[in-house]
Amino acid sequence: MYHGTFIDGFYLIGFIGIITSSVKVKILTFADEIILVNTIIMYKPLNNHVQHSMDDEMNNMVAIAMENEYKEPKSWTIITALDRVLELANDSELSEEFWKSCKRPMAYLTKKLGMTKMQVVVVAILVETGEPMSWRGIGKFLHCSRLSIMRYSDEIEGLLKKRWLIRRTARELSGQFEGFALSHGVVTALRHNTPFVPEKIDGLEIQELVDRLEGYLDKYLNSRNCEFEYNEEWIVQLCIANSHLPLCKEVLRFEDDIHIQSLLMLVIYDYAQWAESEEEGLSLSEIDNLYPEEYEAGKMRKKLRDGSHPLIKRGYIEHKCEDGVANTERFILTRKCKEILLDGYIPSKSKCLTSRIPEQDLKNYAVIKKKEMFYNSAEQGQIERLTSLLSQENLPSIQQRLEQEGMRKGFACLFYGAPGTGKTETVLQIARQTGRDIMQIDIAGLRDKYVGESEKNIKSVFRHYRHICKHKEVMPILFFNEADGIFGKRTTTEGNNPSVEKMNNAMQNIILQEMEDLDGILIATTNLTCNLDSAFERRFLFKVEFKKPGTEVKTKLWSSMIGDSITQEDAIRLAKKYDFSGGQIENIARKGTIEYILSGKRATMEELEMFCQSETLDKKPERKAIGFAC
Repeated sequence: MYHGTFIDGFYLIGFIGIITSSVKVKILTFADEIILVNTIIMYKPLNNHVQHSMDDEMNNMVAIAMENEYKEPKSWTIITALDRVLELANDSELSEEFWKSCKRPMAYLTKKLGMTKMQVVVVAILVETGEPMSWRGIGKFLHCSRLSIMRYSDEIEGLLKKRWLIRRTARELSGQFEGFALSHGVVTALRHNTPFVPEKIDGLEIQELVDRLEGYLDKYLNSRNCEFEYNEEWIVQLCIANSHLPLCKEVLRFEDDIHIQSLLMLVIYDYAQWAESEEEGLSLSEIDNLYPEEYEAGKMRKKLRDGSHPLIKRGYIEHKCEDGVANTERFILTRKCKEILLDGYIPSKSKCLTSRIPEQDLKNYAVIKKKEMFYNSAEQGQIERLTSLLSQENLPSIQQRLEQEGMRKGFACLFYGAPGTGKTETVLQIARQTGRDIMQIDIAGLRDKYVGESEKNIKSVFRHYRHICKHKEVMPILFFNEADGIFGKRTTTEGNNPSVEKMNNAMQNIILQEMEDLDGILIATTNLTCNLDSAFERRFLFKVEFKKPGTEVKTKLWSSMIGDSITQEDAIRLAKKYDFSGGQIENIARKGTIEYILSGKRATMEELEMFCQSETLDKKPERKAIGFAC
């Protein structure tokens, strides 16, 4: 109707001018062009009354022409039906005539899409505009007032619940207003002539749920067209759809305050991306940027600072500990939250740089060879008792009783003493006898030249150990062999290398805290107990000193390791003559075995004496200290 067409010397542009009743016009539609068949124009002066009358007549003629112009398709598609509804809805004021004129395409769409008539109109407008629209914007398109559109609030809420629409800020010349936009994927579905099916968000496991939360907030958290309050609504919908999960069940307990609900999920979102890194922790400045500056939000921030916030009181979030001091401006998940609400979840660490993780493979107890051990009477009783406590039959009931009494249920054990006294081998034999695998830590591998990486490594050790404990039927042993380097006394940071001293202190603080919270089994061995920090000493429940073997034990060691090559008398004589540790006696036995392999003959007593002397050959007399003795 609004095309310009040149025919028979006349140029018709957009509209037909003033036409009197004596004008005869025939309008036909063909390929969207208007052909003027016969026109007789008679000009005469017009008064205002006649002008208005002619205008009305003209409008009617144009409407009739437009109606005659449109040819209804033989079969509808979603797009053709929406296009027709949109065309008729524009400036229609949602009049009765509009609803009558779009009866057929509307009937098709309401049945195909499962919507009400007004919902179809809203979807058609949003498909056309392709951007968020406010109540006012929708009204303007329909030539209706903002209030008249708000009468259909329930129907728009219905589209939100169906997740065809999402709340988005509509930006207009006069400002920013509450608005609506189509969900991602709606237009694609309609183009393929299928109703939109929202992404499934119910029936999720905890891993899927947090992954979904992370993906959604990554997309919309910093969107210029999305206020955080709209994200809060989605978070609550997600929790309602998955109320079978402990996390969602707990979130929904705070139904009276959506800010509490969304804050817990935000801290979980932060944990998912930054777990165990220095950057982990939701800052108060980030919270300030998200939540509105209002009285209730101000109270929330105050409670976060002073520790009276409901999430802190329930033990789900806490102030981040930095260098042993609580940072009241930064918040992380507690271990309780991770173990109870996020059980089975493994964070993506999508924002963390890939860091080197020390070797953490488990040593299977089944591959440990049985070895007869000989102890002095004092440590013999301690080792037997510890082995019994750590057995699969006794440990669970002991830990349960400790927990009931409000005590720590972890077992931290320290084996200390001179080198070669059997500390490491004892750990292996305890593991074999109790059927527990060993997670042995390479102490040197924990240290890193890059600032902060060593601390990350030690954290990852305990995090990995906890993860293994959760997923194995039998709790393994966390084994720090020759742990002098990281269990030593903490130092000041005023020495020659303050950065290294600060790193060591930070690592030790982390280990101390982890030992405090330990639920498993930790065994450490060390030769230098004089250098052990007193804070570590207090955290070891069992401390077993491995002294050099006495004559009786050394006699058994000689007889066991050398075998039939020597008599009992010879074994006693060697035990009395040489103050050797078990490791030194083993060295001599190995030399005798090598000699046998080479010559086919067992080592004689004289040769054993020679091996013993070579074992002590490097022992030089100690130089006397100058000055007074302490």
